Amino acid sequence: MNSPIYILGAGSIGSLLACELASIPSIRRDIVLLLRNQTRAEQFRAKQSLMTIERNFEQGSPQYQTKLEAKYPAELNVDTIENLIVTTKTVHTEKALSNYLPFLNEKSNILFVQNGLGVIEHLKRVIWTNESKTPNLYQGITTHGCFQRQDFHFVHAGLGNLKIAKVPSVDKSSSTDGACSMVEELMKSKTLNTSYLPYDELIVSQCEKLAVNACMNPNTAILDCLNRELSNIEAVKLLFKNIITECVDVFFRCIPNLSENEMARRTLDIPRLLELVMYTGFEVCGNNSSSMRQDTLYKRDTEIDSINGWIVKLADEVGYPANVNKTITLLVKARTQINQRRT
Repeated sequence: MNSPIYILGAGSIGSLLACELASIPSIRRDIVLLLRNQTRAEQFRAKQSLMTIERNFEQGSPQYQTKLEAKYPAELNVDTIENLIVTTKTVHTEKALSNYLPFLNEKSNILFVQNGLGVIEHLKRVIWTNESKTPNLYQGITTHGCFQRQDFHFVHAGLGNLKIAKVPSVDKSSSTDGACSMVEELMKSKTLNTSYLPYDELIVSQCEKLAVNACMNPNTAILDCLNRELSNIEAVKLLFKNIITECVDVFFRCIPNLSENEMARRTLDIPRLLELVMYTGFEVCGNNSSSMRQDTLYKRDTEIDSINGWIVKLADEVGYPANVNKTITLLVKARTQINQRRT
């Protein structure tokens, strides 16, 4: 049997990936959830270690249950983790990952599938400062819509895709730039619709995804609504256009070599992005409750600093006034604190 695939972050996307991997008959390896503590692991085991995925884009919204192994840091009895998928919230990544650093080395494969940007760069500054000792890092982005119904029960509300690329390393041979076996396993899932891209193409897709998230996530959180409830409102369309315009300006001002990238100029076109936001948000994932809305409802801190806040941070570095995204960021933080104060 091949080495296990560990998944750190048993939220919506992490649980979806775990169940999809575990359901593919040709995958002869364990899929292991890494839960934050003993209490959480015992709660999962009390439910017979079953994870439920409800597909509400299929007729009758069928529910699929998958039995998964779960571990918490103190009971992990292995020498190394060879394959790790990180789907934690961006704000929790460094702390969550710290428990597992002793099990990771330069031969480990780590795939990050998260909202927002800037996490891998941050980890390279604070954890993996020696490039030659850094694991093989992969960046993933997904357009699947998924939200939590209850503990260990998630609704797959919008069928999307998963795009993955290897993060370049100056100290590792280009011969290692191909997909590792963990990524190849993900590509076997028809539901996930996974593709493996060159890194420069993924950067463009990341910008595209960030523009979508910067519109849908914060506004559904601020207004406390499902995605589709924002449709056919002219004020929302104008707000989305203003958010996207700032995002695109910041992308081309701040991301190296993006302005010379023909694919970027085509993809990050403002009218095109606006249409994409409305199509993805209202039609593909119309019944989805965004992850940021879920965070505010459950009184958790959000990822706003890695989405609209990341745009504001980059804009500040070049003296660009990203006032729309700054306002959206402040409103989400206010919404979060209001909910957290309520009993």
